[in-house]
Amino acid sequence: MRITSEHLMAGGLVLAGLGVTVYLGVLSGADQQPSQATSALLVVLAGIFQFAGAAKFNKIGKADPGLARAAVRRLIRMIRRANEARLIAEAAYENSDAAEIRKAMGRVSVELSYVEEGLTEAVDDWNEFHKDALRKLTGGREDAGSN
Repeated sequence: MRITSEHLMAGGLVLAGLGVTVYLGVLSGADQQPSQATSALLVVLAGIFQFAGAAKFNKIGKADPGLARAAVRRLIRMIRRANEARLIAEAAYENSDAAEIRKAMGRVSVELSYVEEGLTEAVDDWNEFHKDALRKLTGGREDAGSN
């Protein structure tokens, strides 16, 4: 796993919360104690930093729902294209006229070309929001979606 700017930001927020907590501990041991309002403010501030850091860590590695929906829509279109190619091939199988079979095979080729292009774009969609997972599946190749 490589450390990204999101990791650094989340870690920085958690460290800021820890720093404010330590600072409050140091202040409470000083000769002149902080007021209750100052202590309360520092506790709230430390909590905000801790919560923000935890929220940032929680978001790391999650897929953007909009991109995931787009990828699924593309896959559904590819299912329809593959189904159409299958139906054309089945109809051609039933037909004994060589010219009609040749025409049907041309249509099957076009449909399969659309399926191939769509699947390549679907892989590119996944590469957009989850490169690490895709890189693991493709053995580290950057061009997983292209031929």
